[in-house]
Amino acid sequence: MATNRVVPGGPGPHPALVIGAEAYGPNEFSEGVQARLAELGYASVVPDYYHGEGPTKRESYDQFDEVIEHIGRLDFTRAARDLAAAIDDVRAMPDIDPRRVAVWGYCTGGTLAWLAACLRGDVAAAVLFFPSQPRFEELGPTTPVHPVDLLWQLTCPTLFIYGEEDLVMPPELLDDVRGRIDRWNVDAEVRTYPRAGHAFTAPWGDMRDDDADRNSWRDATAFLKLHTAAR
Repeated sequence: MATNRVVPGGPGPHPALVIGAEAYGPNEFSEGVQARLAELGYASVVPDYYHGEGPTKRESYDQFDEVIEHIGRLDFTRAARDLAAAIDDVRAMPDIDPRRVAVWGYCTGGTLAWLAACLRGDVAAAVLFFPSQPRFEELGPTTPVHPVDLLWQLTCPTLFIYGEEDLVMPPELLDDVRGRIDRWNVDAEVRTYPRAGHAFTAPWGDMRDDDADRNSWRDATAFLKLHTAAR
């Protein structure tokens, strides 16, 4: 499985992230995220959970037919395990602090980072930008459980990030998530951004929201810094 790796300059040991790419797979956007995080001192890897068989038009933020088709075929069980396994790969990299490895993801990759955090239980934190599948359309071999039903299994500090007008996570489902967090005493919070819909960090196109992108980056990196500070 191909993996994009970035390591910041300067002496380690560095904190690190396993990043779940949005549904287009690793692309210029995810490379830009890695570069920005490297400036903050974070190493990162972006596994190709499509295993080379993902969308061919990875920058097409105005064309969704191909990406929707690939999401429909994605084996979420295998892909979540890919991200979970990448945590060990990162910890084996030179100059990485194994105690400060977190997960971070966008869209479908946010769902996979969520599932990987539940699978592992040993990561420093999780930052999840608008996970696209809090509930699957139906359960089956490749989607065996709704991620929202695994909230109780999150054992790391977790930040969920959504736009207030995200149709994937309408107010009633947000209320349900918050209720589960409280009921199960999960170390997690949901942060929302006004007037923003789904995938508001898209580099261009109708989904993009400049304010939400800027403010969520500030909040996400502050959360990450809090939970990956050197010990």
